[in-house]
Amino acid sequence: MIKYTFLIVLLFSIVLPAQKDTLKSEAFKNSRPKKVSYFKAKYPSYSLLAGYILVNEANRGDPFAQHELGIRYLIGKGFEPDTVKAIYWIRKAADQNLAAAKYNYGILLYNGIGVPWNPFESFYNFKSAAELGMPEAQFALGIMYTDNLVVSRDYSKAYAYIRKAAKAGYDPAKELEEEFRNKGLAPAVDSSIAAEQQKTAEPAPVINTDWDVDYISLENDTSLTDKERISNLLKKNKYELRDYLGINAPADSLKDTTAYGLIKYAAENGSPEALLLIAASYEQGLWHKKDLIQAGINYLNAYRFGSYKAGERLFRLIQSESLLESLKNKIKAGDSHAYYFMAGIRALEMTNIITLKDAVDYLNKAAEKNYVPALIELGLLYSTGAVAQKDINKALAFWKTAQKLGSVEAEIRIAFTTLVDPALTTYENNSFEILKKYSDEGSVLAQTYLAYCYEKGISVKEDKATAVKLYRMAARRGNETAYNALKRMYDELRPPDDTFLIYSER
Repeated sequence: MIKYTFLIVLLFSIVLPAQKDTLKSEAFKNSRPKKVSYFKAKYPSYSLLAGYILVNEANRGDPFAQHELGIRYLIGKGFEPDTVKAIYWIRKAADQNLAAAKYNYGILLYNGIGVPWNPFESFYNFKSAAELGMPEAQFALGIMYTDNLVVSRDYSKAYAYIRKAAKAGYDPAKELEEEFRNKGLAPAVDSSIAAEQQKTAEPAPVINTDWDVDYISLENDTSLTDKERISNLLKKNKYELRDYLGINAPADSLKDTTAYGLIKYAAENGSPEALLLIAASYEQGLWHKKDLIQAGINYLNAYRFGSYKAGERLFRLIQSESLLESLKNKIKAGDSHAYYFMAGIRALEMTNIITLKDAVDYLNKAAEKNYVPALIELGLLYSTGAVAQKDINKALAFWKTAQKLGSVEAEIRIAFTTLVDPALTTYENNSFEILKKYSDEGSVLAQTYLAYCYEKGISVKEDKATAVKLYRMAARRGNETAYNALKRMYDELRPPDDTFLIYSER
């Protein structure tokens, strides 16, 4: 039992209450998400009409007027913003089979805007609009066939719908069609979809909005070497690099906006992408002097935050006899880095040259020297009761020490633990704001914890749609815990309809 629980603590160190789903995430973040915006209708028949005429036409049952009126209530153009009225009129138009209205209603359902979050009802609305020939809906429907959450993953159908949207001239679909081809995900077009008659949907221009359907890319690009990949990243401007690293903090809060400065900043705040880059740099001697132990520690930490690519690289790295020999020598010399690294790879069962008891002893020895990663891991052991009786106060004591030494991860874990445990009132302060702050600064751990707070209504009004958005952002960065939480939320709402059965890929 000790062996199993210790492995779980070190391997999945983002701990959410009652998370038991072990489905491995295939989400990753190589490509920026392809987004779908909602439609703002600007029909010539109504764009210049006075408000009372528009209301009159809507009341007479004109679906174009109903949709236009709903959008105006939604964005506050010509009317006081009123989400309830907006939903009422958009749905009235959708019930009359207006493609743009069905599409917009699908967007609102998907994002929980004015209506309860319901991606399954959203799917039906997108499908109806897609069948009416709306490229944006075809694109959204195609995306839903990629992530194995609403419907079972089907690249053939996904590509077919995306290709139809691209043929209709929708630029995001053109980009995604090319990405499918580049990644070898472009199967033959489903003949049943290809044979559908292309209908003409009602024209309506797209406007920018944050109410989006996004795409989780599912395949890694293994054709580049580390040096080439890092070189390509350095060619990005600082905004693109911040996006890649998951940094949403205001630019004026960043002291060093050089490429390395951003990567270092993100790594310190728990970005698995940044940790993976630093690990590769140590392994290859790119930015840093070559140091396989430091490479291994950074791979280990990236893996803890959800990067399975880092796990694969870590396993490959420790096959080196010279590395293991160096590790043994440094342990004899009492090196804290070596203690932590050896404990980590033993817990992951990547080596059996020490026992699990030895691994815990190594963590304690490193913690006695105030080695921050060891302090955090010991806190996790006590917070979960993995190797000793569960003791939250001991866990918090370890994390408090690490926090005083400058650990962002420790601060995040303290904040989350005090939020979810009502008994810890003495710690209550600005915990929720701490999670928001570090989520914006690139911490996938804070992002996942923040999502859980929104999902369960902890220190904030329950908001399933925001929880889904945050979980999805973390899953897109490769975090398994977030993906599993996302999948659980979908499964809890999943209708008893064969359309939404998810088939195992194992």
